[in-house]
Amino acid sequence: MMGTFLKKYGMTASLPMYLLFSLLISLYAYSVFIQPRKAAAALSTTPLPGQELIAELGNYVRNLHANITDDPYNYVGLGEVRRLSNAQQGVHMSGYFDKSPWSGDGSKMLFQRVTTYDSEMSELNPLQIGFVDFGSPRGSRLEFLVNTTAWNHQQGTMLQWLGWSNSMIIYNDRVASNKFVGIVYDIMQRKQVATLPMPFYSINFNGTVAVSLNFGRLYVARRDYGYAVDSATQVEQRHNTCPDNDGVWLMEGIQDPANVKPRLLVSIRQVFDIVARLDLVDPFTQQKYASSFTGLDTNAIQTECIHWINHAQLNREGTKVMFLYRVAHCKYIRGFKTFVFTVDIATGELWRVPLAYGSHHDFGWDDNLISCDSSGYYYAKFKKFAVRLGRPVEVSRGGDGHCTFAPTSTHFILSDTYPRQAVPGFTGPIRTLFTWDLACTRSQMNLPSANQWSRDGRYVCFDSTHEGLGRQVYIAKVYDKALVRPGVDVVARPPRKFFMDLGARTGDSIEKMLIKAETDYSDYVIHAFECNPENMPLVRSGLDRLTTQYKLHPENVVLVEAAAWIEKGTLSFHMDSRNVGADGKPGKTGGSVFDSPHALGDLVTVPSVDFSDYLESAVTYVDHVVCKIDIEGAEYELLSHMIRRGSIILCDVVMIEWHSRFRKEWRGWDAELESMMRQLHIHVVTIG
Repeated sequence: MMGTFLKKYGMTASLPMYLLFSLLISLYAYSVFIQPRKAAAALSTTPLPGQELIAELGNYVRNLHANITDDPYNYVGLGEVRRLSNAQQGVHMSGYFDKSPWSGDGSKMLFQRVTTYDSEMSELNPLQIGFVDFGSPRGSRLEFLVNTTAWNHQQGTMLQWLGWSNSMIIYNDRVASNKFVGIVYDIMQRKQVATLPMPFYSINFNGTVAVSLNFGRLYVARRDYGYAVDSATQVEQRHNTCPDNDGVWLMEGIQDPANVKPRLLVSIRQVFDIVARLDLVDPFTQQKYASSFTGLDTNAIQTECIHWINHAQLNREGTKVMFLYRVAHCKYIRGFKTFVFTVDIATGELWRVPLAYGSHHDFGWDDNLISCDSSGYYYAKFKKFAVRLGRPVEVSRGGDGHCTFAPTSTHFILSDTYPRQAVPGFTGPIRTLFTWDLACTRSQMNLPSANQWSRDGRYVCFDSTHEGLGRQVYIAKVYDKALVRPGVDVVARPPRKFFMDLGARTGDSIEKMLIKAETDYSDYVIHAFECNPENMPLVRSGLDRLTTQYKLHPENVVLVEAAAWIEKGTLSFHMDSRNVGADGKPGKTGGSVFDSPHALGDLVTVPSVDFSDYLESAVTYVDHVVCKIDIEGAEYELLSHMIRRGSIILCDVVMIEWHSRFRKEWRGWDAELESMMRQLHIHVVTIG
């Protein structure tokens, strides 16, 4: 054996034994302890940690911050409010809370103007439609285009952009005393270009699908949500109490209006029949319904009360509709009863949302929905779950609100309250407009509101009377970071949710994430990085078990059998020498590229990937990305590399275990790197 060792290093047996013995000891120490550490250090292009590196990374952070906060229009400063409409020219509104008045690139904004905001509507009162071009060389001034008499005080005329267009808008119009249509209008050509056969209530994200309701029926049932119709039509609608030929209408292919053929997606009678069964529990989630007809004569309710549908909103993909089914105007019901439903467009399958009473709601991407009413806020998903979120404590007594998800995120919510007691500085009862970050914090502004997000998620727009100037349009900046970067990010698919598990071990961190009840993590795409050869059977079996147990999509669970590092290649890796880990479970699941008390075992070679490259190829800026980093000391080089490359801004949350306790040269850097990430609006959670 010694002869083989000597030949390997080019030595002969003619040297004195004590010299041979000393050389052998030195060579063994070099090969086991020194050489691999030098090899690991050689792979890193990161300078030694110190003031020079702090200055270098700080410069990258400043440039990255500018990249995610660049605001070409700079409507108003962070936390400030500005009135956009001219009160001397009339009463203005931006529209309903679930419809953004901003164009796709944020350069233009839609306005509506009426003569009064507190009078009865009639078939003759016009609403003016206009816009402001913030990028115009002539200056940002309000220009009006066309009038319509199909509108109401709550929602205007459903005015909005067609998809993410910068030139095509869509609104409702009256073509006869009791007949309404949808109009597509080109603001650049200043002309109407198409007509939809029915008025629309909601359109999807890309502007290809629309839903419609009977606005004459709404005028009878909830006047502030309908369009004025004559007395004969009103009598007809009251007589037809629970129709099977009216309800939620669907118009597909609206960008080719000439070929649109509306179809009844779900009838009012169909929804009544479901509620009349008096079921108390949702069969999918086993959760209770908030409302029912229990104790009432359903036959009398069907024939004597007025039934209608309100707030029919498409999801962003255009595959489902959420709506409120309501019953009132009879002696059996005080006020009105509300039931929250969603319907699948392809199958016609209905799902009654449990827990929520229903008042206002919004769809995020991937069918995530939020419902808010006087009892609180509810987060739900079609036939999967419903969770009560409560309400931020500062507005807990604010009653109902108008809740909307941010343009690309289901973690940020914009909402308001109904009028509350007056506060100093305001002459009457106020509403509180607030943003709510479900993962971290929320900001609040004490202003009356009917609120909408800007397309990039940094601004909110709202209508208010707080200056005593009638209803006017205001804008406020609530986030410095853009949730979408116009001109940089192309939202070609629904934003997705990713969990990047760096140092997956046996899959135990993934399971800790999956058991959290407040979020549906089955929708996450999971990438598990593990390089320890002895862990591979454990992590493979662990991921298989989790996929089955938590009903994950198998294609969304990816095992990367390599170290997450700063370049692609191989690394020298010290195996774990313990038989039992610190958690009392079987050991040999740790190991490290660097020195650590539990990485004193055999030296092996493992593959590595450039995690920055990997992240950039897997996710986009608009995705929600959680990175869990527990890589036994390699986190310092990795994060420095990601800051240099700019890929760090793809992370929304970083869950990290620091290991400066055995990487002494990086002591003090935990706080430095956390500070840099927080400057980039990355939520940092320390684990371990």
